[in-house]
Amino acid sequence: MQAGLTLRAFSAASAGTKASARYVSTFRHRVSKTLVPTSKQKFAHVAGQEMVPSQQLLLRSGMMRQSSSGIYSILPYGQRILNKIEAIIDDELENIGCQKLSLPNLLTSDNWKKTGRWETAGQEIFKLKDRRGSDFLLAPTHEEEVTSLIAKEVQSYRQLPIRVYQVGRKFRDEMRARSGLLRGKEFVMKDLYTFDVTEREAYNTYDEVVLAYRRIMKRLGVPYAVAEADTGNIGGSHSHEFHILSRVGEDSLLSCGSCGYTSNEERAIGVIPTTPSKIATKFRNSEEVPKWIESLDVVPRSAVRVNPKFQFGILKVPAADESQDESCTLVAVATSGDRDVNEIKVSKAFGNVDLADSVQDIQTLLGESKVTDLMLCVDQSLYPGQEPPRPKDVSLEGSSLPEGLSSLVGHSNWKKSLKVVYGDYHNCKPGDGCPHCQKNKGTMEPMEVSRAIEVGHTFMLGTKYSVPLNATFVAENGQEEEPMQMGCYGLGITRLMASIVEASHDHKGIVWPESVAPYRVVIVTSEDEGCVEAAENVYDVVQKALNAKADVILDDRTETTLGFKMKDAELIGYPWMVVVGKGFLRTGNIEVQHRKTGEKWSLEWPKLEGFFQERRLLDQE
Repeated sequence: MQAGLTLRAFSAASAGTKASARYVSTFRHRVSKTLVPTSKQKFAHVAGQEMVPSQQLLLRSGMMRQSSSGIYSILPYGQRILNKIEAIIDDELENIGCQKLSLPNLLTSDNWKKTGRWETAGQEIFKLKDRRGSDFLLAPTHEEEVTSLIAKEVQSYRQLPIRVYQVGRKFRDEMRARSGLLRGKEFVMKDLYTFDVTEREAYNTYDEVVLAYRRIMKRLGVPYAVAEADTGNIGGSHSHEFHILSRVGEDSLLSCGSCGYTSNEERAIGVIPTTPSKIATKFRNSEEVPKWIESLDVVPRSAVRVNPKFQFGILKVPAADESQDESCTLVAVATSGDRDVNEIKVSKAFGNVDLADSVQDIQTLLGESKVTDLMLCVDQSLYPGQEPPRPKDVSLEGSSLPEGLSSLVGHSNWKKSLKVVYGDYHNCKPGDGCPHCQKNKGTMEPMEVSRAIEVGHTFMLGTKYSVPLNATFVAENGQEEEPMQMGCYGLGITRLMASIVEASHDHKGIVWPESVAPYRVVIVTSEDEGCVEAAENVYDVVQKALNAKADVILDDRTETTLGFKMKDAELIGYPWMVVVGKGFLRTGNIEVQHRKTGEKWSLEWPKLEGFFQERRLLDQE
């Protein structure tokens, strides 16, 4: 009897609400009509590799399915999340004057050959030919394409600045596609390209975009970091990476808790402690060649003796005259025993140096070539706290080479001298001092390391692409043509989705931030007729309260129990779950659960609308 009274009272209380609800219609989002194939299967491995959490959970929650290695189909729930991420990006980029366009994914090789990247981009590019034998590629990025486009459309400084971006698919032939959407062969990316008159204006644009990126990351609702970074194959003079913090991240970030300085490990510059570690002082060389180099006495010694560790590589420089052979320099990089060589820093200083694991492996890098020069790069870790010595050449006339080197340099073109240079050629590590605090405050503030997933990268390109592709404009003086100053800015959309899962999940499933969840609220109901009718009314009330037409879904499946639906809701990761179950029939109260905190509320019907009105997203107000 009490249950019947409760239902009648509910119907009377909700009648007025149904009439005034903003979005009431015969259509409601229903799980029973949605392709969301959740699975209780514990996905663990694929192709012999252990799955990362995002890969497991996006499969289990029915948001994606694998088509082939590194290629995935995105299902409706996953697409809703991508759409919401894209909408946030659109909003912030439009606020700084960016315009959206669409560029082709099948690109001619012509522009890539003009910039030199057709040859230097490596094997990650999908290259193909059309029926006429012309070279094409599936776009991994669009610098050449958009620069060529703007070059044809812009003639005067009055038409600048221009800021254009797109959201589309990119293709890279990953050697080892892994970790689901984190490293695939096909992915969705937002790429923005900017064109300015002067370098100063281009830097102002760069700063504006970086701030917009920060706002985007904040709205996504997960911990993030911005790090100084290397420009890599894209090129340019200024670069930052945007990371989502995660234990499974491939990148290591070093950061200072005092001033906030953060840098990718590959680029980080740290102050080396003056007291060597035990590993550094106890390291001993076991190979003949390193001992020979050390005997030349060109490596500075710290107060406590530190024996150097060596890594070898080859630097090849093509000859200016095609009739002559290229020059090959055998490079030895000396660091303290507790430091690893940073290949990027070495290549930045001298050119593309290919490092080998041992002297024996050098012959493979040389091929048919012969060594003409020897160079020793002495790292800062061997003289911490001291000014670097000046570069010098050490004569090796009359000096007998170790057997390991003789076969590499035993010919008449060898110059019989060793060039010695000093600098920063090591990877920084936790405990190294912050360079900014050392410079500005004179204090040794140790840096800490954290793992992270790179989701975005910003580049100040300058004229790297505008010069070879003739993207010029007539200057204000009306006479001279000048190259446009460019920047490019990428955000991985599918990578963002996976990274959010990596940063926000638990043993039950995904915990979506409200800004990108497929639906903010799910209403689950038992199979009782009274609960089903009530759930329909709850849907309308919550939707009106949130002021969002498409952010509520009703799990009205009849073939599953209430408990199964609740576990599905936790796996999928809806931020809010409204339960209309047996308790409603007894008390007339509706249970609301918050996925992130686990909090629960038992609400009387009249309070339900006010509860969700207080929890509208600010950007939807």
